[in-house]
Amino acid sequence: MYAAEAAAFEGTDLESVRPFDAIAAAVESVVADGWWSGPPVQLEPARRDASSSSARQAGHGPTVIRLAGGQVTLATAAHELAHALAGPDAGHSPTFLAAYLDVVAVITNLDSSDRRGQLHVQQLRESFAAAGLLVGERTWPAPPDSTGSAIAL
Repeated sequence: MYAAEAAAFEGTDLESVRPFDAIAAAVESVVADGWWSGPPVQLEPARRDASSSSARQAGHGPTVIRLAGGQVTLATAAHELAHALAGPDAGHSPTFLAAYLDVVAVITNLDSSDRRGQLHVQQLRESFAAAGLLVGERTWPAPPDSTGSAIAL
């Protein structure tokens, strides 16, 4: 899964480290959108010595997403949001992969002046297929069409 993710996004601006506040605004916009049926999300910087990001949910509380310093990117935020949407037990299952595609569709189309349409979704879908990863069915509403109105970053 990680190799497929790297193949899809390496060298794109989705992998550019951005200010934490910019990623937090994008995450907030995704979760505030009417299609989001996942739990509330709380975004935090990871410990200074953390080498990886994470998404954890305790009980029925919010999913706490912690972004490691070198991973404050839209790609990492989308990955961790997909964990929240798919559920705490989904791991990197086919359900998670479906959630990841949907979150990428939303997070890459927030800025109305720079919408990506299905570009990054297709790159990720093709990388999953090349790696032999099966995408499951969504158990949440479909994301909005990327050609509609959106909130600008």
